[in-house]
Amino acid sequence: MKFTEELSNDIELHKDNWNHIQNKIETAEILGIWGTGLAAQQVYKELSVMGYLPAFFSDNDETKWNTLYKGIKVIHIDEIPKNSLVIICANIRYQIHVQLKNQGIYNYIYIDPEYFQSLPNSQVRETIVANTEKIEQVYAMLSDQVSRQVFRNILLHRAVHDLELVWKVYEENQYFGNRIVNHVSGGFVDCGACEGDTLQRFLSQIGGGGVKPNYRYYAFEADRKNFEILQEYCQSNRLTKVECFNMGVWNRRQELLFSTGDDFVSGTLLDVETDKEVVKIDVDAIDSVLDGKEIDFIIMDIEGSETKALEGACKSIRKWSPVLAISAYHKLEHLWEIPLLIKNINPAYDIYYAHHRWNMDDTVCYAISKGKDN
Repeated sequence: MKFTEELSNDIELHKDNWNHIQNKIETAEILGIWGTGLAAQQVYKELSVMGYLPAFFSDNDETKWNTLYKGIKVIHIDEIPKNSLVIICANIRYQIHVQLKNQGIYNYIYIDPEYFQSLPNSQVRETIVANTEKIEQVYAMLSDQVSRQVFRNILLHRAVHDLELVWKVYEENQYFGNRIVNHVSGGFVDCGACEGDTLQRFLSQIGGGGVKPNYRYYAFEADRKNFEILQEYCQSNRLTKVECFNMGVWNRRQELLFSTGDDFVSGTLLDVETDKEVVKIDVDAIDSVLDGKEIDFIIMDIEGSETKALEGACKSIRKWSPVLAISAYHKLEHLWEIPLLIKNINPAYDIYYAHHRWNMDDTVCYAISKGKDN
């Protein structure tokens, strides 16, 4: 049986998962949210839109107890009514459900906060069916069974919302220091460098401070606030082998417009300027900015612009065959479009998949040139 036929059967078997979750929320006597972080914020916002307000928040952080969060009291676990439905907005590894059971609370659900922002179930299924041939191509090209399992589980989760599928394929150490990429060195291109979190991991792994002569780090960050923090970190640590660029990566040099309330990271790319609040960012192609410099590794997490950025790095990818670690989770279609694009640019790559977060985020497509030691 073809992979997509098996996937369709699995989707049909679990197609009512999300409806069951919604029904539990609708029929709950008392509704509460566990967590006060970003995931809880997102779930609270979406539930409010749906007309459901929690009676309480709860958290293990004792500094939050008896405070108000979103105008709602944060309570200790001992105070949670036993007939509550508790929506857990946290990584399964924290075992919150075990704590709840120990308190005699058995009515709980884990929710993927990103699921609210994804396509409706029916549209995900329609898109998968419409792209059967491409999905089959990617499944066949994946280089190990673990990658095939990741690909299957992430697609299925997007179609039915079953977080256990994600937990089963979750792996630590995004980009390097994992089963696919053991170590890093040489010319490293960080697209979406943020405040320098990956840079700090890179320096830690190679010994810090650019002690190896082949070490160069090229950090691209379009958000001005993040860039300033990144630049300050590099300057204060005298990282002379790190070059920082306050721009995004694309397939050519231009200015992009994003409609957003806060910053471009959570915004929407626009074709023309509108009355809405707009953030303008400069973008350019890696091939143009680095102009033939040797590259050993490229990572990308750039809010859905990955395919354009790969197009703008074609010459470098063909010339140097760098290891690629490309985020493929921002758009459903990227799960198959990105590996197909990489193979089209440079057929010498072996393709892998790994997933590095407890929810829908951080699915990464890895590409390693055949015979390259990583």
